Amino acid sequence: MSNSPLCKDGLINRIEVFSTSEICNAYNAIGIDVSRFFKGIKEVELFECLETGYRFYCPLSTIGDAEFYENLSLNRKNYYSIRWEHRKILSTIKLSDRVLEIGSGFGSFLELLKNKGIRAEGIELNPKAIAVCEEKGLRIHNMLIDEFSKEHSNQFDVVCYFQVLEHITNVYDFIKDSLKTIQPNGKLIIGVPNNNPYLFVNDKYHTLNLPPHHAGLWNKKSLKSLEDVFNLKIESVYYEPLEETYAQFLKAYILNSNRLYSKILRILSKVVPITLKKVLCYFINGRNIMVVFRKTHNG
Repeated sequence: MSNSPLCKDGLINRIEVFSTSEICNAYNAIGIDVSRFFKGIKEVELFECLETGYRFYCPLSTIGDAEFYENLSLNRKNYYSIRWEHRKILSTIKLSDRVLEIGSGFGSFLELLKNKGIRAEGIELNPKAIAVCEEKGLRIHNMLIDEFSKEHSNQFDVVCYFQVLEHITNVYDFIKDSLKTIQPNGKLIIGVPNNNPYLFVNDKYHTLNLPPHHAGLWNKKSLKSLEDVFNLKIESVYYEPLEETYAQFLKAYILNSNRLYSKILRILSKVVPITLKKVLCYFINGRNIMVVFRKTHNG
């Protein structure tokens, strides 16, 4: 691998190697067989773009397809449910806005927008998710964003994708095409897992943060770098409160800390659990991050 998917001329550095047998075992533990993605592949590498901080897995052939996500949605019933980002951003969208959600899933956010009287439509590739959206009376398109953008240039006030960008391999083209659909001065809202420090630092072997589920890892630095790559300006940055997933976080934090620190955390979690929770939730950002960008001009 010689190029970054986000910054074509940016230098990259290999920062981690994962055994594909360990990845397969981890997915088997949650009832999903992913062995077909790793035939003839012994290791998956994780690279970092030194210019943007964006981290991505290689080879790209190990990233999930439509069948994988259909199986995942059946295996994990809350996969396409209402998310923290939906509730947080809903009040900021005006009744006059026209909204496009890319990767709509079962239409949870589209339904919230519809109930509020906001014009909204979505893009989705999962046939079962599309069927659910259509049953709800939601407007949904079964096509890729590059095709959609050719017919819908500068038509939307707000374009959003929640828990989508981390699954995309060609991130530069994906973001570029999504920006084509936004009116000048319109908003792009991106919600992704926060890989610094929640997941990658404290739980780097988290199953669903590895291929074939995730293609790339994002944090505030890499999201902020989009200002330099595209015609964008950050307006707001939100972190999901750590309280939302504290129990899961503490388990991973203890498991991945050094022996002494892990022992101290175990003792504190039993002796002063409420105080420990308050301290950690104050100093550590939560599992997900959402950034609101403003499109600075046409392009």
